[in-house]
Amino acid sequence: MKKLLIICSCFLPGLLVAQVNDEPYNFPIKPGTEQWAKLTTSDQMDEVCVIPDEVLSTISTKALLITCLNYPRIIDFFSKSNLQSAFDFYSSHFNGLKALLNRSDLSKVLLNYYPTIDLHDYIFYGDNGKPSFVQIAFFELLLAQEKIIRNFNDTEKSEVLLLAINNLEIRKSKNESIGRQITTGLIISRVLSVIDSKTIENIGDKEIINTFISSGIVLDTSIIDKILIKAKETYNN
Repeated sequence: MKKLLIICSCFLPGLLVAQVNDEPYNFPIKPGTEQWAKLTTSDQMDEVCVIPDEVLSTISTKALLITCLNYPRIIDFFSKSNLQSAFDFYSSHFNGLKALLNRSDLSKVLLNYYPTIDLHDYIFYGDNGKPSFVQIAFFELLLAQEKIIRNFNDTEKSEVLLLAINNLEIRKSKNESIGRQITTGLIISRVLSVIDSKTIENIGDKEIINTFISSGIVLDTSIIDKILIKAKETYNN
């Protein structure tokens, strides 16, 4: 019996490791295919996007993140001006995102992934091996969730803030539209708000900044520039 226990103890760690799957889930039906074109209702689209429970129970957090970035309905996150409402809706309708938000190591995975995003080289939408604007915007919207930001320690908050500042400056140097700057600005504004709510209150009109922080809705296009200026002041201090 003792010998059997020793043998089991030797193999158990390997079995536990084997249970973790680092491969992103491959959705069987994708936009642009004949099968997807046959889907006529939102419920039908949701149904084919459901990730099997056995996959969710074994997939690593990074692989699940990439799976969510490949979510067939990801563009729907940006069909409305209220980005937060769209995010909240799909976090309850898409089981992959719901599972991802419950991962205890999500904040760490996001922090490690953010520096790998290259805003100098991406496409708007589609799949040609490069990240798309929609995927990057979704990632930043995910990173901007207050629950995630509050999980970072002070050093990590500063790291996220610096990465977002650099990315927003890249967007501006490329003369990207305000629409493409929103999610980066949302990260910055929410990190500043979590660090010190008074800092964000001093940016400008209270209704404009509060509306932006809570929803991502831009009532005044100058708000992004004001957020960037305040963030650089805060980081340098």
